[in-house]
Amino acid sequence: MKFIKSVFILASMAKFRIENNKLEIDKKITKLDEFVLETVGIVNRHAHNVIIGGYISIFFGRARATEDVDIFIEKIDYGSFSEMFDEFTSKNFEFNIEDKKSLHKDYLTHGLPVNVWRKNFPLLRLEIKFAIKESQKKAFEKPFSAIFGGKELVFARIESQIAYKRYILKSEKDLEDARHLEIVFGGLDKNLIQKYKKEFEYGLEHGK
Repeated sequence: MKFIKSVFILASMAKFRIENNKLEIDKKITKLDEFVLETVGIVNRHAHNVIIGGYISIFFGRARATEDVDIFIEKIDYGSFSEMFDEFTSKNFEFNIEDKKSLHKDYLTHGLPVNVWRKNFPLLRLEIKFAIKESQKKAFEKPFSAIFGGKELVFARIESQIAYKRYILKSEKDLEDARHLEIVFGGLDKNLIQKYKKEFEYGLEHGK
């Protein structure tokens, strides 16, 4: 009965439709949204970025908890990262380690994520990662802007997120995320989902 009820709720939702890489949405801004707007707003001043992962499905109505909000940023030099680090720490945020040189050299440039959170509140984190591999750079292919309450966030293409969650991650949570996105978005290109599937599988197999 729970499964049937959830299907009914999702099926009755208004469908979102992206036009010209933009989507205007009437949305109540949650505490999670406020965290994302503040942290991604800081990142925006220092690096081109795009939001990926589970927060996308949450933003568009999926009811589940999350601790991490994932973003890819295009590779930046140490000077730019240092400025971003200093802005975060000046605004009462902290990183997983305090050595910003190590964060850039030993983490980001080696494809490892760095985490930032409101000081003394690590339960909600922004996870930042360089898009180094070709499969990761695909997140920057035709992203779209969600505009709400005078605010704006940039998300990776929905088809790419469905493909990655359904065919690469494949956990129960990720499969439900993919299913939710497929239900609430109209006009999705199913051939494109399969194209991303093949590209992600190739990247996984060949380390690209």
